[in-house]
Amino acid sequence: MRYLAILECPVIFSGESAYGMTSMDMCPSAGITRGLISRHVKVIDSRIIAVCIWQSEFCAKLFFNTDWYEKAEALWGDRYQLRLEVIDEAAVA
Repeated sequence: MRYLAILECPVIFSGESAYGMTSMDMCPSAGITRGLISRHVKVIDSRIIAVCIWQSEFCAKLFFNTDWYEKAEALWGDRYQLRLEVIDEAAVA
C-alpha cells in the first residue's frame, strides 16, 4: 500500500544551521532514497512544500526516523509540519 508524506518547512541555507544542512537536505531524493516513488517540490513565500509518494509506510518511516526528527527540530524548531498517511488507492481509482 502506497504512502504519502507532505513536508512544509521554511527555506534554510547551509550557513544558517548548526548541522550545515539546508532544508532540501532534509527532503528525500528520487533515485537515491529507498522506497521513494516520486517527489514534487515547490517553494512559496520562502517555504518548501515537498510531496512524496512512497512504496510503503515502512519506507517512509525508515527515512522520517528519530534522527530526522532531531535534525528537523534543530533546523526548523516548531516551524515545520510533516503529514504522513496511507494513500487509499481504491478511493483514487
